[in-house]
Amino acid sequence: MKRKYLYPVLTVIIVVALYFAEKYVDQQQEDYPDTASVSDQFNGTEFNDNYLPSSSTGAIVKHRYFTLSYAEAHEQAEWVAYELSKNQLSNIDRERPYFVEDRSVKTKSADWRNYKNSGYDRGHLCPAADRRFSEEAYHETFLTSNISPQNHDFNAGVWNRLEQKVRYWAEAYDGVYVILEVS
Repeated sequence: MKRKYLYPVLTVIIVVALYFAEKYVDQQQEDYPDTASVSDQFNGTEFNDNYLPSSSTGAIVKHRYFTLSYAEAHEQAEWVAYELSKNQLSNIDRERPYFVEDRSVKTKSADWRNYKNSGYDRGHLCPAADRRFSEEAYHETFLTSNISPQNHDFNAGVWNRLEQKVRYWAEAYDGVYVILEVS
């Protein structure tokens, strides 16, 4: 190909690729509806806000299945809170979606690419396994506002055991309120 055609052809290819990439991201975002204004959390029983810790940032984001306080300086939640009732425990095997940016965070949440080749796992704060009872709830846990960089051994080890213990307590005590502060 002649050199005078190289740059225009490359430009067209890049524009087309960006167009399709944007459509793909928009489609992924549609799978995660903006539920920040939903007040009927947890199948009609509202999470008691009196249990929530204070927010040092004032950036509290209420999703349908968990609430968080977002710390922009650290590009992650400073805490996440949710209710896990006994009737929400489920072993339904759901297809794992991609992580997507949380559009409810006004300052923009971290991008999934921030974790690529970082050496850290994208550790869920509100575990996906605690939200298998609903596809919408499960997908909501894949918002980047709900993840924190974790060492793989920690994520697959003690963190995983803690998540399992919380599910055990939810079964044993007919539900629990979970508040996770990230420090």
